[in-house]
Amino acid sequence: MIKFAKHKITQSKIYTDPFPHIVIKNFLPKKKLAELNTILPDYKDIINKNVIFQSSSETKKTIMPDSIIFKKLQKKKIFKEVNETFEKIKPFIIKKFKTQIKKNVHRNFVNSKIKYHMNFALMKKGYLKSAHLDRRDHLISAIYYPTSVKNKGGELQLFKTKNKQKVFDVFPSKKSLKIAKNFKIEQNFCVAFLNVPWAYHAVNKYNGETDRKYFYIDYDFDVKNSGGISKNRKKGSNVNLFWKNEVKVKSVKRKKVFFTE
Repeated sequence: MIKFAKHKITQSKIYTDPFPHIVIKNFLPKKKLAELNTILPDYKDIINKNVIFQSSSETKKTIMPDSIIFKKLQKKKIFKEVNETFEKIKPFIIKKFKTQIKKNVHRNFVNSKIKYHMNFALMKKGYLKSAHLDRRDHLISAIYYPTSVKNKGGELQLFKTKNKQKVFDVFPSKKSLKIAKNFKIEQNFCVAFLNVPWAYHAVNKYNGETDRKYFYIDYDFDVKNSGGISKNRKKGSNVNLFWKNEVKVKSVKRKKVFFTE
């Protein structure tokens, strides 16, 4: 499976508009995908105390690697194999973005040791996420969807800013952005992007009757408060040590209530 995924990455095209990203269809072999989907739980099967809610609507459940549910899933051979695959393809993902990393990361951190972690998430009908930036300690983020229904909303949207920015807002106003790309999500689809200070992305309202299940993969700079630990996901990490451009939360309201929708 690692060899299969590596080939997909090396053969993928890197796009720089609106920010550096790659798109891969049929990321895993069909047999492995089928096997994975047989062991993934449904939204209703996961009790709330084992998850993180990242919106007030509670239409998405995030299962972090330090949770009981994740640890149980990790005991499943196929889940462990998928997790290890994303970890072992790290050097190939980083190499893919090498030119853009040199261009956008501070020189002192270009050759930093990069750590890996993954979480599992499920969304149900009604979920949406407005345009935002991810934590600054993510060098590269990837989203892999083993289960999804196409043409039911919940498109992944990539944005570009309408005007030049000196300081990028984690939660920008809708008026300041325009949609550059709109991906209709289908199963076995993967997108990875360099987390530059203008990597604005969103998910429009999901209208599917079935759960969408996906993995969020991060290749991170080594920081004390790692985003791979549940307690550190309550707030964003916007310390801008790594990137050449500045990022901050400009809204006083969003500073107090980081996750809303």
